[in-house]
Amino acid sequence: MFSSAAAPKAGMSCSTSKGTARFGPEARLSSGRPFRRVFTDGRKCVGRRLILWWAAPESKSPGARLGLSVPAKVGGAVQRNRLKRLVRESFRLNRRHLEGGDFIVYLRPGCSWDGLAAAERDFIELVRKAGALRP
Repeated sequence: MFSSAAAPKAGMSCSTSKGTARFGPEARLSSGRPFRRVFTDGRKCVGRRLILWWAAPESKSPGARLGLSVPAKVGGAVQRNRLKRLVRESFRLNRRHLEGGDFIVYLRPGCSWDGLAAAERDFIELVRKAGALRP
């Protein structure tokens, strides 16, 4: 019989210690109010594949948070979800290097990356351009 929980694949770690970088609920922008605040008060930086808005943190904000906006023109659902995963992973891996605040990433139509390295390069380039990268 199969168990209800899938076993991890070889080479994958199940460690969820507090020392690892995570992308939990505290790192997400999910409601409309924070999105509106970032769009109205934030700084906008335009790149070839992405548009980034960044707003300084509210007093109760613990660190950098990410919101995503992906139009249907980017591609089908599978393509959009893959690109969102790449942006989330780029954010997660570099969150400790970012200034606090709220980030919104808009994927422009025609956006396609070969892998994580390309997505991370574009993300970091815009964060640096926005002045939200810690020295």
